[in-house]
Amino acid sequence: MTDSTYHKILEYFRRISEGTKWDGHLYAVGGCVRDEILGTPIHDVDIAVDLPDGGVNFTMWLLRHKYLLEMPVLFRKFGTARFRLRKFPEEEIEAVQTRAEKYTDKTSRCPEVVSGTIKEDCFRRDFTVNSLYRNIKTGEILDMTGRGIHDIKEGIIRTPLDPYETFDDDPVRILRCMRFAARYGWKIDDETMEALKRSVERLSIVSKERWGGEFRKMLFGKDIRRSLGVLDKIGGLKYMNPLIREMADTVPEGGDRSLCEMGIEAAARLEEEGVDDEALRLAAFFGNLGMLRAAVRDRSGVMRYPRHEHTGGLMASKLLKHMGFDKHLAETVRDIIQGRGEVRRKSEKKRKMEEHRNHQRRQMEEKAERKKERAIRHRDLLAAHRRNKKCSRSRSADTREDTRYPSTAAGED
Repeated sequence: MTDSTYHKILEYFRRISEGTKWDGHLYAVGGCVRDEILGTPIHDVDIAVDLPDGGVNFTMWLLRHKYLLEMPVLFRKFGTARFRLRKFPEEEIEAVQTRAEKYTDKTSRCPEVVSGTIKEDCFRRDFTVNSLYRNIKTGEILDMTGRGIHDIKEGIIRTPLDPYETFDDDPVRILRCMRFAARYGWKIDDETMEALKRSVERLSIVSKERWGGEFRKMLFGKDIRRSLGVLDKIGGLKYMNPLIREMADTVPEGGDRSLCEMGIEAAARLEEEGVDDEALRLAAFFGNLGMLRAAVRDRSGVMRYPRHEHTGGLMASKLLKHMGFDKHLAETVRDIIQGRGEVRRKSEKKRKMEEHRNHQRRQMEEKAERKKERAIRHRDLLAAHRRNKKCSRSRSADTREDTRYPSTAAGED
């Protein structure tokens, strides 16, 4: 949305809440405030309400007063609601309660959620750049960590609390950290980066749906080498899926890069070329997936991968559906990978036929050259023979002449 629309929405909330119990308790929070400071397009508007169960209650108040376009979607467990205003029907808005979280189950990233103060809500957030609040009543921006605005301007990613605790509580923040660094070209704080590396095993508890969403944002986002590439280098990508783990651990015989590294590089080249088609980027990343199953060793001991694109296309389609991607997109990726295999095979066949024709042409040229050389040798031998024969005849004539006319001197003797 435009910056103008964003401010109109905030002004609308300020006006309708004036004189009500919500007056002074509404805050724009997170990404919208960050993007406002950066001067970049604002994608989402999140409204924090610092009252008990404020997100849901405020949304229901909007519904009762007919401010909403349709029935909202409620997430009561987290005190969150999603809705559209009649005044701004194109924009989806989320209302949340300021909350405190407690992670008690280390096998899950779902916390126990209770209503909390705005300060507790601030310090439970992932990064300082996302922990800013704009008071809708006064317009004041609250930076309770004291580093949020500084980190946005300096391009630094760090956590409000101890990074080890932050990543241990919710490992999805590891993926978001990589994505933010690539998206904005920001530097990850040294302590945060060290904690990120040490916490990478926690990614094993992230659901396939969340993995699929974050993977999609990184693959289709900016600077793939800095997001997926770095995630692969620290060993995080292998926790996404058993097949991805195999790709990360498999280096084709004679190569120096894993299948994951090959896929990341192929997708990064498409990004550099300005190709942002989702199916093409996915096909680039999974283009060599079939090498995991198609490997065979021939009689000479060389490892080959016959028709690996056909196998890989089927594997990629099944994997993408499992990760929550659209069925049509998954099948398009399959067709692209298999189509590349057909193109490669046709190209290989054409190359071999061309080599065969060139070989035949060289043979014919060599045969013609040998024939020409034989003809020249034969001609030279024939000429030499004729010269020798002529010389022989001359010598014979001279001999006969000498016999027929003996020397006078010999007769005088």
